[in-house]
Amino acid sequence: MSVTCSSCAYQNADDARFCAGCGTPLVDGPAAASPVEERPVVSILFADLAGFTSRSDQADPEDVRQTLIPFHTIAKEEIERFGGTLDKFVGDAAMGVFGAPVAHEDDAERAVRSALAIQERTAEMAIPVRAAVNTGEAVVTFASGPQIGENVAGDVVNTASRLQGVGPHGGVVVGEITYRATRGAVEYRELEPVAVKGKADRLRVWVVESIREQAPGRPEEDATPFVGRERERQLLRELFDRAIRESSLQLVTIVGEPGIGKTRLVADLRDHVRTKPDPVSWYRGRCLPYGESVTFAPLEEVVRAATGVGHRRSG
Repeated sequence: MSVTCSSCAYQNADDARFCAGCGTPLVDGPAAASPVEERPVVSILFADLAGFTSRSDQADPEDVRQTLIPFHTIAKEEIERFGGTLDKFVGDAAMGVFGAPVAHEDDAERAVRSALAIQERTAEMAIPVRAAVNTGEAVVTFASGPQIGENVAGDVVNTASRLQGVGPHGGVVVGEITYRATRGAVEYRELEPVAVKGKADRLRVWVVESIREQAPGRPEEDATPFVGRERERQLLRELFDRAIRESSLQLVTIVGEPGIGKTRLVADLRDHVRTKPDPVSWYRGRCLPYGESVTFAPLEEVVRAATGVGHRRSG
């Protein structure tokens, strides 16, 4: 048995008096009595068995349960494998949260990949899985056990649920913010705008076609004016110029919190490289913090790009 810290969600031993993660009192004091609330940007994943309610109308409860258990198990495993948190099961639906309590700079993409992985693993089930991902701000309560209200609440949750209800069987649909955040890594096809309950206007919606085959990068049209970081920008440019001038290897490590602008800084260096009169080969790869065989993934991306070999699709 463990005790969840209401401040940082760290799992502590049941006899702990203070959180081993942040030091918050676990037994006494206002911090223990009042769960901490935050308003992060999260990506919500809803996945359910399409048409399951009608198919189970006359079914024996034991048969219904035997269908739900494998689906629930797969959904939980894939949501957590991609760094999300299983928020709850509602009948034949599973809800996952990406971005709280732990945030990643690619939470929207993780949610989409998780949805695809759930569908891939449930492909042999008789009932297809449909899923939706929506991104936006939510009120998140870091606490365990029954709460007054929801652990994750906001329009982003309601909209994700509505989108999942209108998605195609066996498909993954996303809202506009999710689409904008992931279109550099995911191929989409826009569907007709849909009318959903509680929304005055029709919602734009996209269905996932596939994961892009090339190494993901920042879309050209998303490039924004660069403000600040002059010292870092100058350092990268000087190191690149030195590498060309001296024919020597230069290694740079950029470390920072999610969303601080690491990718944007690299994109700025790329723009600088393109101003050079002599052509320069630019290859990129990334080591995803989820999935399988990720240790050599960056090298694989570079080699495939350099040789023109098709990129391995990842669920």
